Amino acid sequence: MDIDETLHRVRTGDRQAFAEIVRVYQGPLFHFLGNMGMSRGQVEDLAQDTFLRAWSNLGRYAPELGRFSTWLFTIARRLALNEIDRAGNRSEMLMGNDTAPDLPCERSLPHEALEQARRRAALHRALCQLPAADRTVLALAYLREVDLAEIARIEACSVGAIKTRLHRARHRLAQLLESPP
Repeated sequence: MDIDETLHRVRTGDRQAFAEIVRVYQGPLFHFLGNMGMSRGQVEDLAQDTFLRAWSNLGRYAPELGRFSTWLFTIARRLALNEIDRAGNRSEMLMGNDTAPDLPCERSLPHEALEQARRRAALHRALCQLPAADRTVLALAYLREVDLAEIARIEACSVGAIKTRLHRARHRLAQLLESPP
């Protein structure tokens, strides 16, 4: 998909062109928000809000300032941080299938599936204990479409600062995963 051409079509009122944008970026947005420790419902709501804001504010997107994906993830990041702030100190224990959507994978044996579910739950709990700034940098770093320079633009800091924050966030996450629940 040529994003510039697609954005031009969107600006001229082509709703199908915006549907193409949603199709391309929906998966990466879901992964980003899920990696921030959001529940499945929160991921779906925040992704929808992100696309709605992108649609209504498309006139504000300036290609000379960065890629469309950077602009879109910046919107998602702000919405996610607002959601985290709203939740405050409220602790929500996720149960059953309320975790972020999984990637499609091959079927595993029941004991393997149980172990994977335990690991995902432990990771989710650990992510929820991290400060929001750590969550965002980790979530962005594990998206294939986003490199360190783009993360720096989204987070409004230098690449060096992102490297430092990412190192510290990984270290904090490892500590949380090593400590018993």
